[in-house]
Amino acid sequence: MKTNDILDISSVGRNAGGMTLRALARLLAAHPVVGAGIALVLRSELGAAPWEVFHAGLAHTTGLSIGTAAGATAIAAIALAAAAGVRPGLATLVNAVLLGACIDAALAVLPAAGSLAAAAGYLAAGIAALALGTGLYMSAGLGSGPRDSLMVALARTCRWSTARARAILELTAVIAGVLLGGRAGAGTLIYAAAIGPAAQWSIQLFAEDPT
Repeated sequence: MKTNDILDISSVGRNAGGMTLRALARLLAAHPVVGAGIALVLRSELGAAPWEVFHAGLAHTTGLSIGTAAGATAIAAIALAAAAGVRPGLATLVNAVLLGACIDAALAVLPAAGSLAAAAGYLAAGIAALALGTGLYMSAGLGSGPRDSLMVALARTCRWSTARARAILELTAVIAGVLLGGRAGAGTLIYAAAIGPAAQWSIQLFAEDPT
């Protein structure tokens, strides 16, 4: 959900004591939107986002659903980040519980793209949905996602920038996912180039007006 340091998840508040009804509503609404975005990109079959390449590969190897694989990865990421001193926020835990189910539900009702034009449409719509979901999620201010928590933990432990930690984690996810049977492709590169600006626009859209 971040490119370089534009969307620095490490700066997002994790204090559930400041939670409002609006923040909770945004947090909950973000998950089906993100789940639909992930499903659209996967169904395009043009190449998934880096972590989805890994989740698809893990699902292919283990027989799990992609959503279950995503949930298992989230739990592992939370555990590793916590061991490195990065405590999960409410949003981190909600993400681990809800997102996988939202992905599987969207995949269950979304048919595969039947043509290259449809695939391109799926990819564009998926990136847009992921960006909107990111804006909703981050505007809630209730914590980072599990994989972003892992990124912060890696950056702190290795004294790297968050950009470097993210790049290494996502490259590792893609390589491992392909080895496990996941699919990377042109869509993976398009996603990597487009998600940062699109998510930044979405974050600004949902940002509270200080006036």
